[in-house]
Amino acid sequence: MPRILTGDSIEAVRAEIGAAAARLYARGGLEAVTMRDLAKVIGRSPMGLYRYFKTRDEIIAYLRADAFTRFSDALEKAFASGRDAFARARAVGRAYLDFALKNPGAYRLMFDMRQPDDSEYPALAQAAARANKTVTRHVIDLAEAGIVSGDPLMIGQALWAAAHGVIVLHLAGRLPPETSVQDFYIDTMRIAFRGARATASRHSRKSATR
Repeated sequence: MPRILTGDSIEAVRAEIGAAAARLYARGGLEAVTMRDLAKVIGRSPMGLYRYFKTRDEIIAYLRADAFTRFSDALEKAFASGRDAFARARAVGRAYLDFALKNPGAYRLMFDMRQPDDSEYPALAQAAARANKTVTRHVIDLAEAGIVSGDPLMIGQALWAAAHGVIVLHLAGRLPPETSVQDFYIDTMRIAFRGARATASRHSRKSATR
């Protein structure tokens, strides 16, 4: 007779399957995440996995939602640690880089792939939306402090694009061997942020002449 599963036991097994899937993904990418290999890793039958996830895609969505959640947690913690807008922005920038370097598999799952329809997985859609807001939240803070001028969302997305570009080049091994990714990241973000500050300065000069 099949064992009766409680909510806690179901979630524990789902987490176990997710952890095994993350290890397989880290070793061989999406192609390595198969129901057969997952079952072998955790010592269950392939058919038994379907008691916890309907499809392989649902497992991938579970992994991605978890990655987005951990990413948002890290950035929100960094944001809360700053005493002013500049400190919060710097802390978020460092947390972004640290997360990507320590969790390259999770970073790729978040930003290097899409499933046919992310909206089919409510937990994934919610976690991704939270991450999208978290990664640009500090720019709203900077705008309210008068440090940058313009649409905070647009500025935030531009800074995000700069940060992502550095990470992608690093993960793809496209940076020169002598290049420190940390130094390159800081320099890139400083240059990108300088453009946003210049906009604020022009805005201030115009206001002063009116």
